[in-house]
Amino acid sequence: MSVEVKPTKIFISYLKGFLVPDVLSSLPYDHITLPWRKLPGDNPHHIVILLNIMPVVKLIRYDTLHANIRYLFMHLEIENFYLEMCTTLLLGLYLIFWFSCLCYLIPILIMYLLNIPPIVSAILNYVEHISKTIIVKILFHEKECEECWMMRLEDTSLRYRLKNAIFIVLENILASGYGLFIPEKNVHIIFNNILMIVGRFIVCYMLVMFLRIKTERKTSESKFQELIDQVKAYTIQKQLLPHMKKRLLAYYHYRFKNTYFRGKRILSELTEPLREEIALESCRRLIENVAIFKNLPKNVLQSIVKNLKFELYLPNEVIIKAGTQGDCMFFLSSGTVAVLTPTGKEMCHLSDGDHFGEIALLVADQRRVASIIAIEVCEVYRLDRKDFRHCIDVHSELFAEIERIATERVEKTVRVEEQHKRFLMRPSRGPNLRSKPTETRI
Repeated sequence: MSVEVKPTKIFISYLKGFLVPDVLSSLPYDHITLPWRKLPGDNPHHIVILLNIMPVVKLIRYDTLHANIRYLFMHLEIENFYLEMCTTLLLGLYLIFWFSCLCYLIPILIMYLLNIPPIVSAILNYVEHISKTIIVKILFHEKECEECWMMRLEDTSLRYRLKNAIFIVLENILASGYGLFIPEKNVHIIFNNILMIVGRFIVCYMLVMFLRIKTERKTSESKFQELIDQVKAYTIQKQLLPHMKKRLLAYYHYRFKNTYFRGKRILSELTEPLREEIALESCRRLIENVAIFKNLPKNVLQSIVKNLKFELYLPNEVIIKAGTQGDCMFFLSSGTVAVLTPTGKEMCHLSDGDHFGEIALLVADQRRVASIIAIEVCEVYRLDRKDFRHCIDVHSELFAEIERIATERVEKTVRVEEQHKRFLMRPSRGPNLRSKPTETRI
């Protein structure tokens, strides 16, 4: 993925996308159209009415909201299962909120378009001792806003109206009622029918999505369980000892982390640039920790990462044995290993970001000068000699750095090994004269 920083190209890309809808839906039309705005009943201009509902264009930006939420979950490394659940619930809330807004907006538009004055609401706010039904009949016996359900509310606060609009929408979507008032006129009936139909689609969509999310999560886990069952059957058929069976099962648990997938099959269907990006991202932790990878050109880094091969070692497993011929080096992604001389003298421990076995890459048929044993579960990446030569040809500085490190480690290993041999060859001490004499029995 490339990042563009030139303002001109960013503006052109934005212009081809959502620049115009964002500008049109973000202007302060309430202030712009204030000199020309009129109340219903005073012949308001239809153009002014349409301009004031332009913010509704923001509805088309749901995909952007969904994409930003996905990026946030990826940055926080939250499991995809929770992302799917969150976006499904968010879509339901998104539709309910906007239908609630439309439930309030449509009657208001009818008032403006049909030029119906909102006198009823004004009188009802100030006159309490007169019957509200009588006032409505007296003032609007010919031209009454019968679709304006909010005119029949006693509380005219925006919060109360929004709460009742949400109540109307939820009851219609769930087909459990009509809200506060039973629809009697055409517009109200049509809107309620649309809400009921859309509600069925919303409920069915959310049920299908929840079932699909649950099924997909269980699919990988069930495949992993099938694999474990096969491994258990294999250990029984081969009559492996209990400790070997335990180690074999532990390997698969650490390797696949209770889910099963075919990594090679997935990568084989991708394009080469995408495979390289995935390889860099999957080895991001390794690249950040290994000192010799820092300040490397991107093309060299991609060449190295592309040739790395993942391996997993359980505790007490031998990764490298001293005296054997080596043809690869290892990069330790996670875990801890012990470095031992050929005679078994422990030299040091290596942890995340360290590397070992580089001597075998510099000299052909070179025997290992030390043994490497996993202390805990270790994730390592192997780089073979043939791939190493291909990568290093384009960056000689890396070759010089690895050669320097290898030389220092060989000298240190030889020095420690000689000291350990001299210690083992020292003659044993004579009897301790100060020790208590043994008792003799007669």
